[in-house]
Amino acid sequence: MTSPYPNPHVYQHPYPYAPQPVRLPAHPRATTAMVLGIVGVAGFFVLLVPILVSPLAWYFGAVAEREAERHPTRYRHAGEARTGMVLGMIGTAILGFALLMLFVAGTLILVSQRHDAGYGT
Repeated sequence: MTSPYPNPHVYQHPYPYAPQPVRLPAHPRATTAMVLGIVGVAGFFVLLVPILVSPLAWYFGAVAEREAERHPTRYRHAGEARTGMVLGMIGTAILGFALLMLFVAGTLILVSQRHDAGYGT
């Protein structure tokens, strides 16, 4: 085979390309945990209902972290899982505090309605 170039060996690489390391995929629930964590914490300040998904973010983040530790050749340790877990913890704490305040407010309302001040009211 003839080449149009004067010396065809000049343009060839002497060694094949080095193999590129394969980046392991993140756990499928890692992204889910992060999205639920963001929706839970950020949604709390807009509308109170999204805070209810924060315990799910905590759970999914913990599952993704645990499975990434068990199968290091299958999944990489994704920052999304840790972020979702931390946001889930924060959102669950906010949810617990909000439920505690609702319970205290409800108790105070019930006590104040049943309390007789003695002034004929």
